Amino acid sequence: MPFCIARASAHPIHLQRQLFLVAMLCSTLLTFAQRPALAQSISESGSEAGARPLASETDNAETDAPAPLQMVAPKTLEMLIGVKVTSGSGNMLSTLATTVFPTPWPEQTVEILQVNMPANFRHDFRELPGGNQQLLMFAPVIPGNSTVEGTIRVRIQKSHIVGPEETTEFVIPRRIRRDLGLYIKDSPFIESSISEIRKIVKEIEASEPLTDWKKIEMMYDWVRENIAYERGDLKTVREALRDGTGDCEEMTSTFVALCRAARVPARCVWLPNHCYPEFYLEDKEGQGYWFPCQVAGTRNFGSMPEYLPILQKGDRFKVPEQTEVQRYLADYLSSKKVLGKGTPRVEFVRQLLGDAAAIPAPDLNGAANRSEEAAP
Repeated sequence: MPFCIARASAHPIHLQRQLFLVAMLCSTLLTFAQRPALAQSISESGSEAGARPLASETDNAETDAPAPLQMVAPKTLEMLIGVKVTSGSGNMLSTLATTVFPTPWPEQTVEILQVNMPANFRHDFRELPGGNQQLLMFAPVIPGNSTVEGTIRVRIQKSHIVGPEETTEFVIPRRIRRDLGLYIKDSPFIESSISEIRKIVKEIEASEPLTDWKKIEMMYDWVRENIAYERGDLKTVREALRDGTGDCEEMTSTFVALCRAARVPARCVWLPNHCYPEFYLEDKEGQGYWFPCQVAGTRNFGSMPEYLPILQKGDRFKVPEQTEVQRYLADYLSSKKVLGKGTPRVEFVRQLLGDAAAIPAPDLNGAANRSEEAAP
């Protein structure tokens, strides 16, 4: 009988939203019987040889031109990424696990320090649009009554981003390049085409902001003034507008929706237990740049004083294991067949090590969302 678990992709932020141990029978989700080619391609590569180089910074369109943004005060941290599986009384056959793997960005470098995979594990990397990446791990057999763990230790250097002082030259792109198409359309839970969003954009545009930068900043301030910070179940943008409440996900999604409705490319940036948005503008030469802002946290527009590692950027992903477009690259595990009794237990490992474990997430304290003073 096939077996799979998936952490719900719509719930990547808070602990009450993180479903690490969801188990179900896989009748509609992927099994290796349906996709032997992927299993074979991973199983033919060794643990060390299968670790292809990380997606380079030049794979991301914006990374070759960070001129208006200064990367300052770099901090180095280490992180452990992988999966831990405890089988039931029988063997688990043809097991595939996938999890998001951090990649380089202008503000972040990533270096693999150590690969720790069991002898029967094989691993590889799947590159995805937008400079994102997944770690794939495959085991032909996981013996019954056993616990196996496959992890990769990485070193991440993360810098603070300081935005430009002069912003008048930055404008909304007249032509949306193909690679920016992901960031201008609706995505799961982010409805940029609904009437409520279009109305807000029209009201802001009617005030005739002096620059495109100022127009986007007015959208940013609108979200902070009209969506009160409140933890709870994940909402769509429409539901957040209706309730007037949300946490970092809803506030980020609402800002992204406003930008897209104004034809400004925008996307979510995902960190451990937090997210924030980025928006895209071009200079007078037509060179484009991504600018960050902290919607649910201390006010930062165009800058980002944040040391938590970036796990992924974007909010519209298509992967073979899921039939629908995903908001987030969810953790996933499936086995072609599980023998014996007992439900396997699975834990996806994404652990900050050493001093990095003490770095607080900006969204952990809801009260901090209303603070306008920068933290020391």
